[in-house]
Amino acid sequence: MNKDSIMEYLENNGLSDLDILREEEGLLVATAYYDFDEDEMEAAQAYAKNQVEEGDEEAVYNEYLTNYLVDLAVDNLGEIMEELIEEEGIDAQYLTYELEADEMDSIQVAMLFSKGDLDSDLEDILDELEM
Repeated sequence: MNKDSIMEYLENNGLSDLDILREEEGLLVATAYYDFDEDEMEAAQAYAKNQVEEGDEEAVYNEYLTNYLVDLAVDNLGEIMEELIEEEGIDAQYLTYELEADEMDSIQVAMLFSKGDLDSDLEDILDELEM
């Protein structure tokens, strides 16, 4: 498993601020941010605006906006991970953290990569690391 190749692939596919939390033989745990581009933000805003009815509070708009962005990130991350799994011949898990209302331009993601079958669970490792 080539750590540098994995990290480079993630950076080239829209993830930033990569941070390795744990590195062991055949195991890599990292966090990063999936950054929404301008087109993704505009699409999310248009969707939310279209869903809100007259008289709805701003919180309703924000909920639609947040849900759209999270779904978009999960879909895109899934594609990125599938391609990485095929390219590198590794296994992977990922999860997204909650999208912060005051920082909607990116969402934090935690990732686990391993060579061979995953014997570890990402959530268990993050609990150990108190993340």
